[in-house]
Amino acid sequence: MQARGASRPPLGGFSAAEVEAHLERVLASEAFRTSQRSQDFLRFVVRRVLDGQTESIKERTIAIEVFGRPLSYDSSEDSFVRVKASEVRRRLAAYAESRAPEDRLRIELPLGGYVPQFQPVEERPAARPERPRWRRLWLAAPAAALLGAAWLLSAWINTTPMDRFWSPILEARPPLLIFIPTPVSYVITNEEFARRSPPPVWELQSGDGERRFAVRGVDKVGMGASQGAIRFAALCARTGKPYIVKVGDDFSFADLRNQPSVLFGAFSSKWTVEMNNDFRFKLVQQPGLSRIEDSRQPGRAWTPVDGEQPGKPAEDYAIAGRVFDSKSGQIVLIAAGISTFGTQAAAEFLTDENRMEELARRAPQPLDRGNFQVLLHTKVIGNTPGPPRIVETHFW
Repeated sequence: MQARGASRPPLGGFSAAEVEAHLERVLASEAFRTSQRSQDFLRFVVRRVLDGQTESIKERTIAIEVFGRPLSYDSSEDSFVRVKASEVRRRLAAYAESRAPEDRLRIELPLGGYVPQFQPVEERPAARPERPRWRRLWLAAPAAALLGAAWLLSAWINTTPMDRFWSPILEARPPLLIFIPTPVSYVITNEEFARRSPPPVWELQSGDGERRFAVRGVDKVGMGASQGAIRFAALCARTGKPYIVKVGDDFSFADLRNQPSVLFGAFSSKWTVEMNNDFRFKLVQQPGLSRIEDSRQPGRAWTPVDGEQPGKPAEDYAIAGRVFDSKSGQIVLIAAGISTFGTQAAAEFLTDENRMEELARRAPQPLDRGNFQVLLHTKVIGNTPGPPRIVETHFW
């Protein structure tokens, strides 16, 4: 690496110290402070110029070193860096509209490239004496409003409900924690297995009091949670968001406090049940009956519709939710079905663009803000849950 102070590309007549100071003001501004990834992008390209490494500012380098993309990154198949560069340009334009009085330069990111340029701030022309002050204000106010509206409209048009929903997770610096619970499972005892070739489990009877089953321990995961984890991991891979997967007992409340997380499963996960205790839709389990209750309307509840096989519903219900100010102090996503099929449907809901568009139409504010619970219904065909259907929503 070339040390600062050595020969470096032109900085528009400004010193490295001036550029560095201006960069820090920009990163701390209203235009950038809410987007960690935009900050990382701009800081990286500016400091590469200051270090005399302009030739290394390439799309692939940014993808790998800033956003953690794999070495196999192919820009022809992944436009993430180009999309993020467009966002950085919009944020720079927004900063320029309300720049600090001490700013003598502005940073520009030319279209089609990633090497920043440093331009002097143009002095605002003095008003003509003969033009009344009220007229200057009358002309300037609409112009400023139009510029601001154009930037906001551009940012809005280029951002989908899915982008807005995921932006708080993607902008958080820690990796996303994906938690897969391990439900209690049972196996046939050796004695019972030796007695006969085992029939389907729902045909085994234990009315004679004989011990025929044994607790298996925690070496299995639910189908819904595992399918949901795959969907979330794939989305993280597409967006360059680092993630960690933890299973069963390899998980604690301290993990929830350290990073944003997604919790799968209902009654197989004590964390999901605990997180839902204070919210409108609650998970309730009693002997022989599991359901979702509406705490605002006592007596109102949703239970799965039994299928032909015990333990395998024909219809299921689930909760999909997001909480910013959770008990852990971090963002928590929840995909909790009464059965494994509901969990899978809830995970699909949270990772599907069409479902997010439907949710956005019901939401009182953009999806990058606020908490919500969505009560979902799904029909189960074979071993596959059908598309999740919204039954109720709750925003706060």
